[in-house]
Amino acid sequence: MWQTKNLHVIQDKLSESLLFVAADIKGLYPNLRRDIVQRILSRTLEKHSKLFADAWEAILQLNNVCLSNVITQFESNFYIQDKGIVTGDNHSVTLANITVHYILEPYSLVTEKAEIFRRFIDDIVWLSFGSDNMKDIRDTLENAFTSASLELTFRETSTIEADGSVEFLDVHQCVTPNKKYGFIIKDFVKATAEHWCFISGLSHHPSSTFKSIVLGEAIRMRRLNECNDDLQSALIRLRNITLRLASPRTWCKT
Repeated sequence: MWQTKNLHVIQDKLSESLLFVAADIKGLYPNLRRDIVQRILSRTLEKHSKLFADAWEAILQLNNVCLSNVITQFESNFYIQDKGIVTGDNHSVTLANITVHYILEPYSLVTEKAEIFRRFIDDIVWLSFGSDNMKDIRDTLENAFTSASLELTFRETSTIEADGSVEFLDVHQCVTPNKKYGFIIKDFVKATAEHWCFISGLSHHPSSTFKSIVLGEAIRMRRLNECNDDLQSALIRLRNITLRLASPRTWCKT
C-alpha cells in the first residue's frame, strides 16, 4: 500500500538507500517508572476526559492502589512487585500504551522524517531514505526513552545489503535487489514459536471453529507474503501443522 500510494515520491528517492529499523523497548513493563505512569495518566485525563479534577484524582489514586497491590503466586509463595507494572495485569497494556505514546509525542516532527513510522505497544518500526534521517530518528528515540529511564535495542538493514532483513512482529522485511523498491515482505516466525500450534484436534469444538482458525491463518499469510512462492511455502507449513494436530473426528482428515 505504501509503495502504491507514494509511487511518485518514492521514484525520486530510489537513488538513496532505503533503511529498515526496528526498535524494542527493553523490559518495558518491569522498568516503567510508576511516577511517570501517574504523571502521564493525569495528563491523559486532563486532555481527553470531561471529568472534574476530583474524579481525576480518584482515578489516579485507584490506579496507584492497583499497581502497588497486585499479588502474584509462584508455587507456594506470594509476591508483590515493588516497581514497574505487572506484565499481563488487567490494565498493564493500556497504561504502557498510553505512556509510550506520550513519551514519543513531543518528537513527532522528527519521526515524520520517516517514510513509515509505526508502533505497537513496545515495538517500533520505521522506513526512511538516507542514513542521516535514520540516525536523526534513532538518536531522538534513544534520548526520549533514556529520559524515561528506558532502553531501546535496535535491528536494522538497508537496500545496499544484498541479503539484509529485519523482522517486526510477524512481518519479515527482506532486501531483494532485483525488486523495483529493493525489498519484499514475508511472514516471520519467531524462534520461540517454531512449534506453535492451535487448539488440539481432540477438543470438542464444532468443526466451524477449526475451519475459521485455519482460514484466518491462511488470510494472514496471504496478507504478509508479497511473493507467491513465499505464500505457497507458508501454506504448506500451515497444512502440516493442522494435520499434525488433527484427529479422525475433525474436519482435517476429511
